[in-house]
Amino acid sequence: MDTALAGGDFSLGANGLPRGISGEEELLQRAAIRLRVPLGRFAFQPTLGSRLYTLRPETEDKDANALAMAQEALRELSQVWVESAVCSGTEPLIARIQLAWEGGGAEIEVTCDGDI
Repeated sequence: MDTALAGGDFSLGANGLPRGISGEEELLQRAAIRLRVPLGRFAFQPTLGSRLYTLRPETEDKDANALAMAQEALRELSQVWVESAVCSGTEPLIARIQLAWEGGGAEIEVTCDGDI
C-alpha cells in the first residue's frame, strides 16, 4: 500500500487525510514516478528515474530512444512493461508511454524538458 499523489503532493481522502492506494493504481503511480523523475535527481535513491527529460524535438529516432529510456526506467518494476513510446515533434516534447501489466494497461505522458 502506498499514499496517493496528485500535483506533487499527497492526495487527500474525504476525511482530509492522505488517501491510500493499492493494486493497479499503486502500480501505475510507481511507474509514473519512475518515468517522470529525472534520473539521479532523487537523493535517497539515485538510480530512480528516467533519462526522458533529455529528449529534444531534434533528437534522431525520438520514439526509439523514448522506448529504450522508458524500459530502462522501469527495469526494476518487473510487473510493468513498456509496449510503445511516441513523441510529439514540438516543444515542449511530450513522450506518450504505453504501459501494460497483467490484467491492465495505461498511457503516461512525460514532458521532456531539460530545463528542470
